[in-house]
Amino acid sequence: MGYSVPGADFTESDKLQVNVGATLGAIGANVLTSFAKAWQANAVKTEKLKQLQGDFRDQTIIANNATAQQTIQAGLDSGKFKKGTSVFEQWSEQVIKRGEDATQARIDMRFGDLDAAGEKEKLAVINSFTNYNKTSLQNMGRYTTDVLDYNNPENKQFITGDMSNGQYMNNIVTMTAANGVDAEKQFGKGATSERNLIVDGDTNIISSSVSIPQNNDFIKNMKTGSSAFNDVIATGLENGNIIDDGNGNYVFKSKINMSVYGTEGGPDFLVNHTEAVDQNALLNRANFLNKDNEILDTSYLGNNKEGFESYKTTANTGNNNLQTTELEVLDIGTLLGNDSFKTDMAAEVNTILRPGRSARAIASDMAHNYITADIQSFHEAFPGLKKYKSFEEFYGSTDADLKKSFTNNVIREHMFANIFKDQKIPGNKDGVSFITRELNATKDKKLIEYLNNNNAKNSLGEAYKAGDMVYGREIIKSEKITKPASISYNEKVYNNLKKGVDESILFAALTTTPAGSKIMYRPDAEIPGTYVISDGIAVGTKPLEQSEGALLNLFKP
Repeated sequence: MGYSVPGADFTESDKLQVNVGATLGAIGANVLTSFAKAWQANAVKTEKLKQLQGDFRDQTIIANNATAQQTIQAGLDSGKFKKGTSVFEQWSEQVIKRGEDATQARIDMRFGDLDAAGEKEKLAVINSFTNYNKTSLQNMGRYTTDVLDYNNPENKQFITGDMSNGQYMNNIVTMTAANGVDAEKQFGKGATSERNLIVDGDTNIISSSVSIPQNNDFIKNMKTGSSAFNDVIATGLENGNIIDDGNGNYVFKSKINMSVYGTEGGPDFLVNHTEAVDQNALLNRANFLNKDNEILDTSYLGNNKEGFESYKTTANTGNNNLQTTELEVLDIGTLLGNDSFKTDMAAEVNTILRPGRSARAIASDMAHNYITADIQSFHEAFPGLKKYKSFEEFYGSTDADLKKSFTNNVIREHMFANIFKDQKIPGNKDGVSFITRELNATKDKKLIEYLNNNNAKNSLGEAYKAGDMVYGREIIKSEKITKPASISYNEKVYNNLKKGVDESILFAALTTTPAGSKIMYRPDAEIPGTYVISDGIAVGTKPLEQSEGALLNLFKP
């Protein structure tokens, strides 16, 4: 509800420059007091007084009509009630009727022969008129304020209701239709809307019904534009928040008790919200980010430890490319233990759960700020939630510890999921990227072991396991794998010479060197060894191996 001070907008008229509600109350009290004194002072009603009945009637009619018209005008002047709308006209009729009844009650008290019970009954009628004027302005004012605010595109309040079961959608349709604009203009061809004021004693109940053909363009566009629309419709039909009338229409119905609108336990379609935590400021104070809100190198696991090795994997990516992936994991465990971080998180949780806030406001905050629309999704992780059908029910419970624990964990998960949202890759961007991924029991077995061996902690402050999210930055480097070319005969000779293979084996036959000369091992020479051969004759008196490195140099690549 956007109505911060109950009754203010409707009991205060800019044109009248008076507090209408207070004035109405004063008028009623003064009249009642004068009537009571007059009735008590006159035990016997004389003919003279009866003769004054006509004059009195005229005056009271004027007075009560003036009060009724003042109340109606106050509603118009506030800008919250629109003349010509069905609810306003029905409410105006009710104010005038009650004014007429109060007139007659005053006449009966003044001139009728009433016993104590009869007098009490007439006083109740007069009081009802006064109270109805005041409370209906205030209570209906809260609702109409929300209607006007919701239909203002610049309004930043949150619409209430469970998003997963059709309640939220029903509230949206109801609030959209309540501004009195033709239904077809709002919801497409064939759409209709109806609003009626039901008065039960001093209680105003607005009954709203909006019917939208299932095959019109509005519904078709919703089905194609939103992946969740069909699921919400199905769930809404199942639990009665949406009705299929059997004639091809979706019907959105609501009964809104104006007497308690905007109060704890009563309906409230629009609520002020608490801003989501400023995570950059929070992480900056925890020395996780620098002054430019960039993640510090020391915020990664092991980057403040000498000799620490990050997690590396290699893979052949095809086309003779060898890829090395280095993963630097955010050191969430150290962050969770930071005193500044713990203090700020506790303050944020306490702000959301602060006393005096309605359960629907808290549930709306969490749904819109921290994406907690579907309570079913949390039943396994937080077994204590299984007994609650909605977050509004949960936050309205007395389960204080679970509410704090759940809220804290959700905020943390939301923060880490968005940790890289505004981050930029520092320096050389090639091959560097931020990653967020779910750990797979099979594919990430070695990574999980690595994290646990290095005492890394997940977002809950626990050892990593399959299904947890890991956050970090990857550095990927690729290099071409060069396959060695086939070795030539000369290279083989050179390698064998280096290995010390006997030359008598290597050059047992006539061999051509890279330079084109011929050499051969001659065991029959005066000095056995390898000689240069020319025209079949050994050249020289000493073998080549006696010159240091001679053979190697001949075959050196």
